[in-house]
Amino acid sequence: MRTPLIGALAVALPLATLAAAPAQAAPNVQITYVKYDAKGKDTKKNVNGEYVTVTNKSRKKVNLAGWTIGQKPRLADSKYVFYFPARNVVVAPGASVTMRMGEGKKTKKYVYQGFRKHVLPNVKGAVYLFDPADRRVDGCTWNSKAGGKKC
Repeated sequence: MRTPLIGALAVALPLATLAAAPAQAAPNVQITYVKYDAKGKDTKKNVNGEYVTVTNKSRKKVNLAGWTIGQKPRLADSKYVFYFPARNVVVAPGASVTMRMGEGKKTKKYVYQGFRKHVLPNVKGAVYLFDPADRRVDGCTWNSKAGGKKC
């Protein structure tokens, strides 16, 4: 009679452990919007119409120095890597910063990559956010002609 009780405990304990495991928490910094197809024909004049918005979902300021955005799940596989400036990109709790693909002057809300051509695919693509240690933090994929996606 002891064997069935031990057997029942052997099955019940792992199940209780699985049930108690917390769900994976959402990242504190998230890609919240991608505008992958600028309005009109893709020309040098509207490169800033492509952008990625990143939002700080935490309760503390986040410094994005050293953070990057790539187009593949592994940063090393990305054709293009988009870099946040090395300093002064501190995002307040609940605030966002938008990375525009063209040229411009960095502000608290905008950073620029300096491209003179469009780099985000207009229909099917992806962007992934990486921390300074190149760990993937978040991602957003699209497969639509809508031109933008809330992530």
